[in-house]
Amino acid sequence: MATITAAGTGSGIDVENIITKLTEAERTPTEQRLLLRETNIQAEISAFGSLKSALSDFRKSLTNLSSLQALAARSATSSNPESFTVSADNTASVGSSQIEIVNLASAHKMVSTANFAGPTTAVGAGSMTISLGSTSFDVEIVGGQNNTLAGIRDAINNATGNTGITASILTVSNGVGGTQSKLVLSADDTGAANTISVAVTGDSDGNDTDNVGLSAFLNANMEQKSTAADALVRIDGFDVTSSTNVFKNAIQGVTLTAVKANPTVNETLTVGINKTAIKENLALFVENFNALSETLKFLTKYDPETQEAGLLTGDSTVRSIETQLRRTISNVVEGLDSNFSSLASLGITTQRDGTLKLDSTKLDSALTTNFDDVANLLGGEDGIAKKLDSTLNNFLKTGGLISTRNETFLKQLKDIDSQRERLEMRMTSYEERLRAQYAAMDAIVANLNSTGDYVAQQMESISQITNRKK
Repeated sequence: MATITAAGTGSGIDVENIITKLTEAERTPTEQRLLLRETNIQAEISAFGSLKSALSDFRKSLTNLSSLQALAARSATSSNPESFTVSADNTASVGSSQIEIVNLASAHKMVSTANFAGPTTAVGAGSMTISLGSTSFDVEIVGGQNNTLAGIRDAINNATGNTGITASILTVSNGVGGTQSKLVLSADDTGAANTISVAVTGDSDGNDTDNVGLSAFLNANMEQKSTAADALVRIDGFDVTSSTNVFKNAIQGVTLTAVKANPTVNETLTVGINKTAIKENLALFVENFNALSETLKFLTKYDPETQEAGLLTGDSTVRSIETQLRRTISNVVEGLDSNFSSLASLGITTQRDGTLKLDSTKLDSALTTNFDDVANLLGGEDGIAKKLDSTLNNFLKTGGLISTRNETFLKQLKDIDSQRERLEMRMTSYEERLRAQYAAMDAIVANLNSTGDYVAQQMESISQITNRKK
């Protein structure tokens, strides 16, 4: 019997090609079904991603509308910004004050009256105690090491405990064609508390108070270029001081910055409701809702003529989201003792296409008539913006509607992977079964061919014998 070493060897038929095509024919329907399902799921994931992004953007527009604190933003103005500027937070009371900028804060600065040939000129040695207000630090000046003008400058700047004094060298004309240098001591911060004081001990010239050696840097031997002074302003006739030019909460919730002294002149500081910010936030609210509305329309549209549908047409989750949002936007808030109980009363109405429209004139009138009622309608405990924010949080949070749908999609994709694995196992078994069947057939055909060849040979032999006898 003939031995078969490869499928088709005995029969001469291209069995390998037949097995491949039969296997692919068996695999293709299931594979295409899984691929189509996977594509649809990925498209739905993408669609819900777009929806989530639009919902998140809409929720951001509620940030400054869903709390009374944010809605209570104040605007503050100065009648003369060249004299002072002003800002206010939501704790400031609406009203005006008279402001007089008597003087600005200044930092202490001293320049040595003694002149030195240059930064490398030797000055003297000894110990310096330098104070800034109530704090002080010591500086040791050693001959041959740091006793030059530049060395003293660096020793002061690098001293441990230096709490805010900067030393520098000023080089100026000496009046006869050359230059001369001076030591400058400056307080880093303004205010009366930051006064510089210098004491000297062990001056190398034997005198700690003359204008020679280190004693040249005593206060008495330095020219006061600017004094340490607090800023002084008068608010409605009352004196207020600050170590800087900034006055915080002298008027509750107000920050006033003195820019230029203008004594005896009263300017006006005015605090009012920041209607501009509210109008801008409501305009953003309308804009982002309309963008969300367009996204919903695109995802759920259906064209009866072409029978084309959006990715989420008929989806119950999307219907629930849209229904809840539109109901909240159009609802009347119960319990408000006011003419303003809905967004429509503020000039925000729903159009036939589902988008919102803002009537700026009606909104201005509402804000002018009763700002507090408008604020309660939006950001009060039962306010529309607060309710919308809570509703959107339920959609977007972990475990919310969108998160739950995404988890379902991921489970479905995982199931498709499992079905593909099972398909591969089934196809491997199917191919092995085909190969065994065709191998058996091939062996039978080979045996038949072998028998046929033998019979043909015998017949040929008989024919030859018969021919010889004739």
